[in-house]
Amino acid sequence: MPSGKPTLRDVAKAAGVSPMTASNALHGKPGVKDSTRAKVLAVAEKLDYRINLTASMLKSGRSNIIHIIVNEFDSPFYSKLVESLVTETTARGLTPFVEQTRYSPDAAKHALANNPFSGQLFDGEIIHASGLNAGVPLSAINHGRPLVLIDACEETPTFDTVNFPNEDGARAAVQHLIECGCHRIAIVGDGYSPRTELAHVESSSGLRLRGASGALLDAGLPYDESTNFIGYGSDSGIEAGHAIAEAMLEARAQSADDTAESRSPGTTRATGSTPAIDGIFCINDYAAFGVIRGLADYGIRVPDDVRVIGFDGATAGSYTTPTLSTVQVDLDQLAQFALDMITRRVEQRDQGDGRSDESAGMPATRATIGYTLVPRESTVGSANR
Repeated sequence: MPSGKPTLRDVAKAAGVSPMTASNALHGKPGVKDSTRAKVLAVAEKLDYRINLTASMLKSGRSNIIHIIVNEFDSPFYSKLVESLVTETTARGLTPFVEQTRYSPDAAKHALANNPFSGQLFDGEIIHASGLNAGVPLSAINHGRPLVLIDACEETPTFDTVNFPNEDGARAAVQHLIECGCHRIAIVGDGYSPRTELAHVESSSGLRLRGASGALLDAGLPYDESTNFIGYGSDSGIEAGHAIAEAMLEARAQSADDTAESRSPGTTRATGSTPAIDGIFCINDYAAFGVIRGLADYGIRVPDDVRVIGFDGATAGSYTTPTLSTVQVDLDQLAQFALDMITRRVEQRDQGDGRSDESAGMPATRATIGYTLVPRESTVGSANR
């Protein structure tokens, strides 16, 4: 091999394949056997071959770079989400470019429209929709590039979307509490909404509330303002835990007063104190950890006095005390679905005439990932695990 930087032809010759096959293998294109791709990649690494990105983009119109935008990097949930997306992206021979918005719609709009590489480097984008305001003109600000939304929750999707199992997972969580013997179950999330307002809800929190309230009503259990508390993170979860503890202690005191009154001579009227809360469904694991801490501040024990279950499953719930029961969502499946959607859009765009997805009349698709209900000490205790 002549001195200087190795070329694609050098890689192809050393791997015993054609330059076209070597190029397809290096760019993660379909139609290349896994064994052949692995051989080409090994040879490229041995020769220290580097793809000329500028030349490759000029020739193919593609960079093989996928823009991934999430709300944050710090939390265990988002760390796992990013890990799954990055792993799946690189497994397909693509390169991830990851940004965080810290829940700022303006930062999300900037990442889509004003990133220095926007409009010229990214083949497509995947963004967690919870960081966006309703009505944001996504197709306009991202210059019509292929786009996949995570948890957009629209009844009629306008973009390819991968949703969490919000309603079904929440329903399963509450049913688990009922199966554990709970009769008065609190919901910690965005607060109370009448069932009529949940009929056409288009948010993950609303769908989880719809699933949880549906399970309660199906079981003949109460769903009202007295059993709904606001708590979406650890701090607000602690506040919700305090509020629930105070409600539990008040119900216990009322029950004790009623019992004493019923035992008084001459008492004939029936007493009817409200039973204490004995189960809590939290809209996410962060809120659940906060609730457990808040309950402990008042001497309320989990699961002895009240059972608690969360939602997400990507946090270190198995290492807390008590360990947290949760609805564990399949983030690896989410990454697979999202990359299937984005690569399909990119391939179809390349095979078309340069029109955007919307003008090409391609209908948006939607997928919902699976979940596993993981019972741990916070609902079943250590002896029953």
